[in-house]
Amino acid sequence: MECYFFGTFNPIHLGHIEIARKVKELAGFERVIFVPCYMPPHKVEDLASYKDRLEMARIALGSENVSDIEFHLRVPSYTYRTIEKLYEENNNQKINFIIGYDQFFKLESWKEPEILKEKIHFVVIPRKFQNGQVMGNAAFDYFKKKGYSFEVLNIDFLDVSSSMIRSMVKKGYDIAGLTTKEVRQYIENNRLYQDLAGRKTSV
Repeated sequence: MECYFFGTFNPIHLGHIEIARKVKELAGFERVIFVPCYMPPHKVEDLASYKDRLEMARIALGSENVSDIEFHLRVPSYTYRTIEKLYEENNNQKINFIIGYDQFFKLESWKEPEILKEKIHFVVIPRKFQNGQVMGNAAFDYFKKKGYSFEVLNIDFLDVSSSMIRSMVKKGYDIAGLTTKEVRQYIENNRLYQDLAGRKTSV
């Protein structure tokens, strides 16, 4: 059984990889497949090309764990369109879909939320409060009543974001420990996210 992880992955980082590994272990999935967004419907700051984002994901995860499905679909890359295609390819079985707590609670603002409700089983990664506690089950009652299929996995993962990495690269800071060595090298070789005029040579 497979699970899908959607995102811009701009760039992919160790937090993404750790979430996928722990979801796979805890929920018993055979594989987590990353789906880089081809053309996001909303503006993303400092968005690297699709080719670069796809290649970085493949470098970090192996090509067999990365899908280029959105490259072959209509744009903009609304999630529901990709889900419809995956659902069809999966013999009309619900698609397992990793989603963060904050995005899960915005689902009804997404394009065609009824399609998402019908065709997705959500694997929700909750946000921790400052005291380390996670949001209680009562917060999910609304989506249960609405008929969404989901489960909540309480996992810890590296507190890093793609925007943090982009900002650090632009300022010339070292991003070791935030993404894989190979992705770090790819970013450097292809001069991604760099502000050359203000680039520093050391932290």
